[in-house]
Amino acid sequence: MRWLGNKAPLLEEIHSSAVNAGFKGGTVCDLFAGSGSVGRFFRSQGCRVLSTDLMNCSHVFQKAYLESEGAPRFESLREIWSKQSPVSETRLVHLSSGEAESWTPFLKLVNYLEQELPLQQGLLYRQFSPAGDAERNYLSPENAARLDAILCQLREWHLGGAFNGNELWILLASCIDAADRVANISGTYGAYLKKMQGSALRPLELRAPGVVTGPVGQAHRQDAMEWISTIECELLYIDPPYNQRQYPANYHLPEIISILPFEKSEDRLEESIYGKTGLIPWKDKASPLCSRRSDECFQSMRQLLSQAKADIVIFSYSEEGILGREELESILKDWAGGDSDGSLSLLEIPYRRFRSDSAKPEIKSETNRTYRPAPGRSIDEVHEWLFVASKNRESKLMKEQQ
Repeated sequence: MRWLGNKAPLLEEIHSSAVNAGFKGGTVCDLFAGSGSVGRFFRSQGCRVLSTDLMNCSHVFQKAYLESEGAPRFESLREIWSKQSPVSETRLVHLSSGEAESWTPFLKLVNYLEQELPLQQGLLYRQFSPAGDAERNYLSPENAARLDAILCQLREWHLGGAFNGNELWILLASCIDAADRVANISGTYGAYLKKMQGSALRPLELRAPGVVTGPVGQAHRQDAMEWISTIECELLYIDPPYNQRQYPANYHLPEIISILPFEKSEDRLEESIYGKTGLIPWKDKASPLCSRRSDECFQSMRQLLSQAKADIVIFSYSEEGILGREELESILKDWAGGDSDGSLSLLEIPYRRFRSDSAKPEIKSETNRTYRPAPGRSIDEVHEWLFVASKNRESKLMKEQQ
């Protein structure tokens, strides 16, 4: 899905940086899991991955990527899907070649969900399509009604105990991804477009999530600030938020989709929706790492790293983030247990900025965003910082002797 700061394009750099620092495998912890792409990648490399993120929608992808053991069989729903023809194998685009046969139950069940269920004018239709009273232009009326029908069916199956293992998480990840591909947005869900773009008018299409093989990991939905002290790993990957945009306020629609199948009805959730964009209460998930108040971000990051029990830390951050390079280096050196530059390295990766607003920097977007590029950078150029820190040898020996 379209996730702010998704590190899928940087996976090879992250992996090679870990190997160059001496990582030979073992347990990997993904502290701000987001879209789940980093954890998924390291599992495919034979690592056991532990991950966490406070967002419910992130948790769905973590469960699908890290805890699934092969294709879902849907044995309890066999009577339904066995009567269906499978949809096209193009729905398996995220999987390795040769897996089509084992995913036949999924392809048949998708046909049932997309073609057999009658459309419903549920919460998504009422709150997030222009046909509803709220007139929010996130989803076309047909796609919203189709998704309402699917999520209602998932809820019924879930409450009836029809799912085994990770079957619900796989279907739910497919729903979030499908909604994201037809969402009428330009970047995050912080705003919708006034007119329906072409991609938003395409029919909703469920695809299999990119399940991989490897050691079974663990997905969590806990606060990283608290959870980090409870785990140990060979490699700790940290990709924290870097600006003032809080994720829960910018991904509320995927969050709602991820919650709906677990609600006995839509009423409680719908009653909590408010504002022009249809937010749900989110401030209990606000991160201090998004704060520019005094040194709150710096102190929070410092506290976070001080609790890390890992051999190697890889830390991703934007050069345009709240914290500067010197601040991050001081935090990482403190964690490494020494002042030597040998315990810390930095790789700068240039990339083209994604901008959802005007190509002219002097013109603000609908959300009144302006861009201040780093010194020497063009308006479209940004560098990602990839810090690699290793425990100081003396510090590591002292730990082993304790």
